[in-house]
Amino acid sequence: MTPPRTPATAQRGVALITAILVVAIATIAAAAMAVSHQIAVHRSRTLQESEMGWWYIEGVEQWVMTILQRDAETSDYDSLVEPWAQPVDYLPVDEGVLRGRLVDLQGRFNLNNLASADAEALTRYNGHFQRLYVLVGAGTDFEAAAMASVIRDWIDADQEPTGFDGAEETEYLGFSPPYRTPDRPMVDVGELMAVKGMTREIFELLRPHVPALPLVGSAVNVNTATEPVLLSLVQTPGPELSGFLESRLDAPLQDVAAIQSSLTVDAPPVSVASQYFMLESEALIGSSRVGLYHLIYRPTGAPPSVLARGAYPD
Repeated sequence: MTPPRTPATAQRGVALITAILVVAIATIAAAAMAVSHQIAVHRSRTLQESEMGWWYIEGVEQWVMTILQRDAETSDYDSLVEPWAQPVDYLPVDEGVLRGRLVDLQGRFNLNNLASADAEALTRYNGHFQRLYVLVGAGTDFEAAAMASVIRDWIDADQEPTGFDGAEETEYLGFSPPYRTPDRPMVDVGELMAVKGMTREIFELLRPHVPALPLVGSAVNVNTATEPVLLSLVQTPGPELSGFLESRLDAPLQDVAAIQSSLTVDAPPVSVASQYFMLESEALIGSSRVGLYHLIYRPTGAPPSVLARGAYPD
C-alpha cells in the first residue's frame, strides 16, 4: 500500500524539480556563453584577418604605382610584354595569398568618347563602337547604331534625342520605376545597365572592352588593345591588322609615327602609350577575402595617382 503524500513529501518533490531546472538552466547558460565566446573569438579573428588584408591591398597599390612610375621613366610606350602587364596569380604572404593584375584601360573603347562635341570625331567614334558591338556578338548593325545613340543621349548635356533611336529623360521617366538621365559622362561602366535596351547578356559581352574613362577623346593604345577593339578600328580588318595582332607581343610599336607607317585605321585617335589603368587586387587571409579595383591615372611627367577605388566582385 502506497503511503499517503504529506506536505513535506510534496515540498521535497518541488525542491528536486527546482534543482533539476536550475541545473538545466545553468548548463544552457554555460553552453550559450561558450558559444558566444567562440563567436566573439571568431569575429575578432575575422576582423583581424580583414584588417590585415586591407593593409596588404594598400601595399599592392603602392607597389603598382611605383612600377608604373618607373615604366614611364624608362619607356615612351606601353605594351603587354612590360613588367606592369604581367598578372600575379599567387603571391604567398603571412597567413594568406595575394593576387592582382593591372589592366590598360586605353586598350579598350572609352564609352564617354560618344559624348564628343566634334562632329567628325563623333562619326568615327560611333563607327568604332558599332563595329565593336557587332564583333563581340551583341547585335546587328542596326542594333549597334541604336545603342550608340542611346548611350550618347545618356551622357550628353541636352534633352534632344539622337535620331530616331535616341532616348532622353522623358522616356526614362515613363519606366517602372522611373529614373532620370545623368546628362554627364559615365563614371562607371555599370551605368550601361541603366540605358534603354541594355540587357545583362549584352552588358557581359561589352564589359571586357568598354571602360568609362573620365575624359572625352581618349586614344586607343594599339599595343594593348583587346582583340575586338583592335579589329574594330577599321571597317574591314585585313591581313595588315591581323598580322600586327600576332606580332605585337614580339614587336610592339614604339611611337605614333610607327602606327601611321604600319597600320591604317578609321577610328581616331590611336597611340602607343597609356595614362589610365585599372588594378584588380585581392587578398585571401585566413578565412577572409578583401578585393578592390583601383582606377589609376598616370599623367605625362607626373607621378601616378588613384582616382577611385571600389569593391571588386567575388
